[in-house]
Amino acid sequence: MSLVEQAHALQVEAQELYQLLDLGTAFPWQPVLIGSALSGLMVDRDLDVMFDAPDATTATVLSGLVTLNGRVELRSVDFRDERGERRPTPAVTDERFYAVLHTDAWKIDLTFWLHVVERPHVADALRVRNATDEQRLEILRRKDKDNERDSSAIYAAVLQE
Repeated sequence: MSLVEQAHALQVEAQELYQLLDLGTAFPWQPVLIGSALSGLMVDRDLDVMFDAPDATTATVLSGLVTLNGRVELRSVDFRDERGERRPTPAVTDERFYAVLHTDAWKIDLTFWLHVVERPHVADALRVRNATDEQRLEILRRKDKDNERDSSAIYAAVLQE
């Protein structure tokens, strides 16, 4: 199977999982698909979703995770409260709750942003999705080759060439 065919097959699987999770009913915020599932350039079973959730609490997020466990069998859940000094960057607007879920086949990243600001995630994925066929193939090649990849860096490098 070619990388393009593999990416398409993974895209179909990702959409099926996304529908099965029905995140909009598990959590009181609107889910936004981001990353390779949105761009269509998947090389791994990794589903990325974010929420603008300024009123999120630990209890609400954990309750939603319990609901998800009733929809798919979760093998592991890593939940992080990344507020205050635990936030991933110095920017206060990057405070979030972050959960990484694993099923037997999939890694699911859920980010609950506590501050509603413009984020580049959707625009970046759409920009990559609209790349030329040659650029898309080169991105897939680089992602497939580098297990420790920074997808954003690969996208930028290929699109600027």
